[in-house]
Amino acid sequence: MGADSFIAVYGIKIALDPNNEDEVDACDSRTDPRCLAARKVGLESFSGRMTDGEDYFLYIGKRIAWVGVENEQYSAQTIERLLSVAEEVATKLKAAGFSQLPELHFQLIAQY
Repeated sequence: MGADSFIAVYGIKIALDPNNEDEVDACDSRTDPRCLAARKVGLESFSGRMTDGEDYFLYIGKRIAWVGVENEQYSAQTIERLLSVAEEVATKLKAAGFSQLPELHFQLIAQY
């Protein structure tokens, strides 16, 4: 069991059906077609859920920070880097066939 952490991702968030174990497992192993499409254009994918009983999610984009006891202790980004990531992610999402507009997401991942 790991420690609680907090991630910041610029990209899209896709809700996963918690009753569809095949989809959840494919996202966890990054073999889901959306994860493969993201990787093909140089984007990252991250799936999980906040805590036991919560809905699963899939992020496609670029991780900006992952802060926690077992991750980074601190993270800072310049506005220039954030603007560069925003432009890159928007272009690559479109190239991978995603139509959703990217956003900056902040997510707590609590261990259970």
